[in-house]
Amino acid sequence: MNRALGFTLLEVLVAVAIFALVGIASHQLLASTVRVDAQTREQELQLRQLQRALSSLERDVEQAVERPVLDVAGGSEPAFWSDPDGQGLQWTRGGWSNPLGSTRAQLQRVRWYFDGKALHRHYWPVLDRADGTAPQRQLALQDVSAVQWRYLDRQGVWRTQWQTGGQALPRALEVRIEHRRFGPVRRVLLLPDGANWSQQS
Repeated sequence: MNRALGFTLLEVLVAVAIFALVGIASHQLLASTVRVDAQTREQELQLRQLQRALSSLERDVEQAVERPVLDVAGGSEPAFWSDPDGQGLQWTRGGWSNPLGSTRAQLQRVRWYFDGKALHRHYWPVLDRADGTAPQRQLALQDVSAVQWRYLDRQGVWRTQWQTGGQALPRALEVRIEHRRFGPVRRVLLLPDGANWSQQS
């Protein structure tokens, strides 16, 4: 007597179980691939942000000039000085591009500071701010847990603040950034000897 051709219930259950295991493994592999890709893209984005911030800071530092400015009260601010709390600094820089040929100074006052969460860059559309001109604000770098600034004087001594009016420009600026993803990042940037712009606008 011939047996009917076909699968037994046990064979069907085994096949279903195998397909289920293959499907679960494929889904986990795909989810892992997507997750790794997203993490890689996020890391690349944060790395580009870090590189842009450091490049912007370097451009500002390399074009520092000895040009004091007037503050909102009409008093004189040194060409280069740091905040008393050590979290920020500001100075005058040259090389401000003017593609539209606007009537304005070729110099620019910039400020970099750390607010406890991110690194910011400010710049003013005018040098002397006796009229209370507000700065333009830029977010330079996020995911920062700490920033330290140091200044190398003409005697080769590193200082944590730079507020003495008689010291126009330091020889070098050191910045240490503690990034939440990349850890500690350190840069030492040389300042130019620079011409004295105190008689120019």
